[in-house]
Amino acid sequence: MTLDPQTVWGFPQTSWSLVRKCRGTDERVVGAALDQLCRTYWRPLYAYVRGRRLPRADAQDAVQEFFATVLRRELFQRADAGEGKLRSFLLTAMKHHLIDRAAKEGAARRRPEGGWAEIDFSQAEAEWLRVAESGAAPDAAYERQWAKALIAQAMTRLEARYMAEGKRDVFAALKGEALDEAECSGFSDTEGTGLSAGARRVAVHRLRKRFSEALRGVVADTLPADGDVEAELRELAGALKEGGR
Repeated sequence: MTLDPQTVWGFPQTSWSLVRKCRGTDERVVGAALDQLCRTYWRPLYAYVRGRRLPRADAQDAVQEFFATVLRRELFQRADAGEGKLRSFLLTAMKHHLIDRAAKEGAARRRPEGGWAEIDFSQAEAEWLRVAESGAAPDAAYERQWAKALIAQAMTRLEARYMAEGKRDVFAALKGEALDEAECSGFSDTEGTGLSAGARRVAVHRLRKRFSEALRGVVADTLPADGDVEAELRELAGALKEGGR
């Protein structure tokens, strides 16, 4: 995926700003905002729905219906960033959606508009199966996937920053070491970075600091203006620890 540093890093779209865009009358703008919100946050909601023991196909439909109808037509119009955390807002909304869905079971279901209707649930399903084996409650599964979604956003912002500086190769080479990502262990060689051992240590330290800044920014975007970022970070770290990231 090609990143645009001007929109992802220089002028980032915050989560709540995207929510506000969903209240507009321009279908193109509304659709684009909804698409980005869905791509960012559908995995936590899917984990929660599967935890409620909906069959795989029904869970997929429920998540897509949720973004296509409930959020676009009603909830985003009333959403207020000053009322609380975005993750709490979305989870409460999904719980209400499932209640309404059960009451209307058998009625015609609307497929969502936009490219995100074709999202690939296979990886999310595999993740859910691992969570199910641990016996995690639906809310706990949601919290863990929410934390992972925010980490992914922070990584996207961080990569965009390095791209804007012409240092994408450095980011790719050092991110595994800097962020302790087991899946990135193959990037441990200094070849291709042009860095000495000493410069490498400095670059790794800088990358860690920048990731921390990016994650704090992403978390702040999901909280009200006076939200406690440090407390939210502790909660998300706890969710990852309990789930065995």
